Amino acid sequence: MTADGEQHPTTNEAGAGLVVEHITHRFPLPGAGLFGRHPGFRTVLDDLSLTVPPGSLTAIVGPSGCGKSTLLKVLAGLLIPASGRAEVNGTPLIGRPGGVAYHPQQDALLPWLTTLDNATLGAEIAGQSRAEARTRARALLDRFGLAGTERAWPDELSGGMRQRVSLLRSSLMPQPALLLDEPFGALDALTRRQLQFWLLDITAAERRPTLLVTHDIEEALLLADRVIVLSPVPAGIVHIEDRPDAELRREQREHGADHPAAQRILAALGPGSGT
Repeated sequence: MTADGEQHPTTNEAGAGLVVEHITHRFPLPGAGLFGRHPGFRTVLDDLSLTVPPGSLTAIVGPSGCGKSTLLKVLAGLLIPASGRAEVNGTPLIGRPGGVAYHPQQDALLPWLTTLDNATLGAEIAGQSRAEARTRARALLDRFGLAGTERAWPDELSGGMRQRVSLLRSSLMPQPALLLDEPFGALDALTRRQLQFWLLDITAAERRPTLLVTHDIEEALLLADRVIVLSPVPAGIVHIEDRPDAELRREQREHGADHPAAQRILAALGPGSGT
């Protein structure tokens, strides 16, 4: 629900965008079922519902270990939840890998592929021609700070450069929704700001619903049309911070005018919470 206590709808009228309804996920406890022990489970996500309309970005913040990355893995089809449903533009996602463009925390580059080949791999697997994927990738290499590395191997790149290759790969994938798990965490301040502005631009241009997990509240306030705050496990939504349009968000960040919103999010996280 919002700060004023109103409940947001879980679906939109056209059925478009990314829709998540009543997702609950549990992990088995260590040792459950061994040596005659009764099975036990730890609930991580508790009846979670949200909607990301086309052309918008929703950021998720919450305490460490509250299930933010787990939610993205569920939506990417990599984990099957105990209950709930999710879809993008009416197409079910649960248990169906490949339905969204997913950027994990780890870069997961293939060591036998060059920068250019790693960057285009996801698009090619999704059916885009090699020539088209390479043309799009080359056009973005400079923006991502990767000019001159087209033929470099992953072990020749710094950690931040590897992360940028991974982010470029995710952005080139043609799936109808984009899921980003801490995409800018390993980047230097200048590159991070450049790619944050790039993400603002492509969200508006491509009209893909984008879900961003971040520990950085200032980043969330800059990039997101809506910031969702999760509680500690079992994670539920404790606060929703609706944000103005992208241009006004940039102005607020530049002048520190988003401080009240940051304070509301920190209050929702609770004392001593780490994101």
